[in-house]
Amino acid sequence: MATHDLTDASAQHYVQCQLCAGNVQFYCRPCRQRLCESCVGTHLQTQSPEAHQFIHYHKFSRQKRLMTEPEFVSSATCAYINMLDIALDEDCNFYVCSTISRHIHKYDFRNQQEIGKVLVSGWPRRIATHGNELFFTERNENNVKVFSETNGIQTLFSTGDWDAHGVACTTSGLILLGLQKLKMGKIAVYDRSGKMAKEVVSNQGRPLYSNPYYVTENTNGDLCAADIVQASVTVVDRNGVYRFSYTGNPANIDGFDPHGIAADSQSNLVIADWITRQLHLIDENGQFLRYLAFSPPSEVSESPTGVCVDVNDLLLICGYDSQTVKVVKYLQ
Repeated sequence: MATHDLTDASAQHYVQCQLCAGNVQFYCRPCRQRLCESCVGTHLQTQSPEAHQFIHYHKFSRQKRLMTEPEFVSSATCAYINMLDIALDEDCNFYVCSTISRHIHKYDFRNQQEIGKVLVSGWPRRIATHGNELFFTERNENNVKVFSETNGIQTLFSTGDWDAHGVACTTSGLILLGLQKLKMGKIAVYDRSGKMAKEVVSNQGRPLYSNPYYVTENTNGDLCAADIVQASVTVVDRNGVYRFSYTGNPANIDGFDPHGIAADSQSNLVIADWITRQLHLIDENGQFLRYLAFSPPSEVSESPTGVCVDVNDLLLICGYDSQTVKVVKYLQ
């Protein structure tokens, strides 16, 4: 099926501050946040000043182009197979979780070695980071939890009778969740106390979600969810207004089974497709750009599950069939 976009793609606006509707002038690298001049002071109060690094937005927003062929950069061997999700912290360490372990493992991205692990009470389902905090959901436990080296594991809030699946952190530090109850799905944004700031269920009375398995915030502020029941990636804007649903490359007849999703600096989305063992790259309006190879030609393809993108637009991929996290460059 083709992508359906209900917005006028030609009606592009200027790049907005992620705290207000002002024109962007600065970018905070560690927090990946676009800011107008008046909101810089507000943003500085979210963490200690040394945790921030500001540059002029025009230096950050340099247009990058797709490489002719993605480049396999490196890989890291992890503790287990059947990996479900991957997330990077602000020090470029990455976390992974698996269906076969109650540990969330932490690895040094640069030196490709394990540097820690977190034992959780249940079975970790999805993971996300903000700064150096690790947020996660667990199977059969409708709680959102956070881990830090300082405070250990803390339960932030319960999602009640909604199963908590996908989890992501917005650039402002809010928590984006993919939730399911019976055959219904929704996405919602919460603060750390569990107060709901936004909820998205339907578009003009039509349900948008059945099981939003993975979620992320795009760098343009859009809220994105990969739904494994509807076999689509659904995108709404920061106000919850429906933008489009991507249902796979129309030229592919093998189906579409979206899992992990991640955004790069150009607001493209990388989507892990379990069934075709491909990575889809689409632009911020839902148009298919290309497939991304994520294994050296000599290796057998595998089913990708979790993906994340670092501040230099390097793509990290974990999968279900091996212990290897792969690092790929596709923008220059």
